[in-house]
Amino acid sequence: MERKYILAVKAMDGYVLQVDFVSGSRLLLDMKPYLDKIRFRPLADPQVWNSAVANGIFVRFGNVELSHDELLSMAEREHNPKDI
Repeated sequence: MERKYILAVKAMDGYVLQVDFVSGSRLLLDMKPYLDKIRFRPLADPQVWNSAVANGIFVRFGNVELSHDELLSMAEREHNPKDI
C-alpha cells in the first residue's frame, strides 16, 4: 500500500512553497532562510524553483527532494527560528 500525503505543490513568488495535503490542510513554507544552505542553493534559480512537483510523498525541484515529514519539520522550525 502506497501512502499519499501531498496532494499538490506550487512554487510561489518570494520563495514561498505552497503545499496542499490530502487532509485538506495547506502549508505556506518560506524557503528563503534555506537558500544559503548547500542542499537548497539550486532553488535560487527561478527555473529550478518553478519546477516543483509532488508525487504524494515527496516534493521535487530537479535534484532537490523534500519528504512530507521534512516539510512539516521545516514548518515547525519557522516558529522557532533559532533552530534553522
